[in-house]
Amino acid sequence: PALTSNLSKKALGVWSFSTSVDSEGRLVWWLDMGNVNVAQMKADFTPEDHLRAFVWYTHALMYNKPAQENGMVVIQNINKIGMVECFTLMPAKLATKLDRLTIGVLPIKMQCMYMFESPTWVNILMKILGAFMSKKMKSRMVIFKDWNELDKIGGLEAIPKGFGKVNGTLEESVIEKEYFAEES
Repeated sequence: PALTSNLSKKALGVWSFSTSVDSEGRLVWWLDMGNVNVAQMKADFTPEDHLRAFVWYTHALMYNKPAQENGMVVIQNINKIGMVECFTLMPAKLATKLDRLTIGVLPIKMQCMYMFESPTWVNILMKILGAFMSKKMKSRMVIFKDWNELDKIGGLEAIPKGFGKVNGTLEESVIEKEYFAEES
């Protein structure tokens, strides 16, 4: 079947992605592992459904004007996910394909990735990987210990409702508004 927003919407729904534009004009991609519906993800969708949805979503990010002009920031609530749960969230083959898609191919200037509620294993892994990263890359991967530190990130007026442990007010994501608007 054709790769369309309608077919992708259902699979993307379990991932609970959101996007906004900050005051610096950057696209902000919000990922909240606390809101991911893992049971539905595994029961209702095949790995191919998720791959197709991610391919569609990354294209939507790629063609987003603020992302093209000003880059993108990723803000992730890891939600203290356990190591085994994280690595079994999706089949290894699918995880590898998604890594290749987002790391090697996606032509968006990733300005920074901020992580909240990171478990100990992620902190250790980041320290190990940090030894192999450039100083610039390390400065772009920031782990915050407290939700109050969200204020340190410049220009984030549009925090999605239900994201982590903050009182976000954003009702509709930029990508949803552009591609999933209800027909009148």
